[in-house]
Amino acid sequence: MAEAAKRGLAALAVLGLRKESADVGRGRDPTAWRCGLYADGGDVSPVAFGMGKGRPEEARVGALFEAVEHYLTGPAWFDSTAVELAGPAGLAAGPFHEDACAPLLAGMPGRRMACLRYRPLGGQGAVLVPLFLSAPWYVEAGAARLRDLTGDDCDYSHLVRYSCNSGSAVGVAASEALLHALNEVIERDALSLFLVRAFLSDGRFRPRLIDAGTLPYSTAQAYATAEDVTGSPVQLLDITSDVGVPTMMAYTPPTSRHPHRRGTGTSLSPAYAAWRALTELIQVTLGESLSQSGPRGDLAGLAAHPALHACGRFDLTGLLGEARVVAFPQTAEAGEPPEGQVRRVVTMLAARGYTGYRRTARALACGVTAVHVIVPGLERFMLVTDGNLVIPGPRGHAIASSE
Repeated sequence: MAEAAKRGLAALAVLGLRKESADVGRGRDPTAWRCGLYADGGDVSPVAFGMGKGRPEEARVGALFEAVEHYLTGPAWFDSTAVELAGPAGLAAGPFHEDACAPLLAGMPGRRMACLRYRPLGGQGAVLVPLFLSAPWYVEAGAARLRDLTGDDCDYSHLVRYSCNSGSAVGVAASEALLHALNEVIERDALSLFLVRAFLSDGRFRPRLIDAGTLPYSTAQAYATAEDVTGSPVQLLDITSDVGVPTMMAYTPPTSRHPHRRGTGTSLSPAYAAWRALTELIQVTLGESLSQSGPRGDLAGLAAHPALHACGRFDLTGLLGEARVVAFPQTAEAGEPPEGQVRRVVTMLAARGYTGYRRTARALACGVTAVHVIVPGLERFMLVTDGNLVIPGPRGHAIASSE
């Protein structure tokens, strides 16, 4: 952690930024920290924010790195000369033919869509990936100037709902960033499939509920803190998908005062996946007091679609009564370095027929690297919980029709 903190400060020096950080948890352990980045010129407006979670030092450094990630992958570093233009219809017929937004791409009247070139993980060649998939700021109403710079003539009115920064990550080195990015993509896919099974499937879905009495000591400590912070019983669920990388979700149901709260985590280590899920729930809850836009998940846009509205509301109360209670998986923690974990995760994806693609957004001289990873075919249906009118892709549809 000391080395990460050192690299983070070196990144700020390279970028000419200063930070202001605060412990949002006011001394809790685990806790959440908030970090704002500011230009050295004395500007009062922040250029990026980040939140971090975990042990106090882990949360403090994590907040700094998330703020750096948001800065390096945001519009401040946008390079229009790196953009390549492609026809939306051709993109829909390529690697993204199984993406939920493919029908919208196929029917789009524009001819020039901004893309960036990605390289496959563990393979040769490259593919063009639409920029909007990873950069919500690019399709905002105020970003018309950026789109004009690239020569992009597409109308993103309907595609904007499928845009998110899932798969963006920063690390002290490229391998660490890649691991975080891959795990996040798998995590969002697992959450999306859980939503499909819980609310769109005709079958009788029984979620896997972890017996809290079987948690390791440090995980149990995070569990207790999560219950204290949320003021509610917390349910820890194993939502691992067919990809096989352990994925956990810490959850509290919606109430009349707030929408559902959740934290998710993915790691080859089940204990670390659970730790990330529980500490993210703590971070989400503590962060509500800092939000300028109100509670997450305005579902007004889903009101005309009852099934999607149920997904967005994410009330598992009934399903949890039918849950299968399972012991926490007791596995040896190998402490494998990031490079080895990346290879294992890429192999697990390939075994299910999926290829991951990567792009280095920025590599600083101090080693801090920001990347984006995308895995065509994996789901981003979890966007429905933010009130976006989205539908599952073929992967989600296959589950809904088979269960």
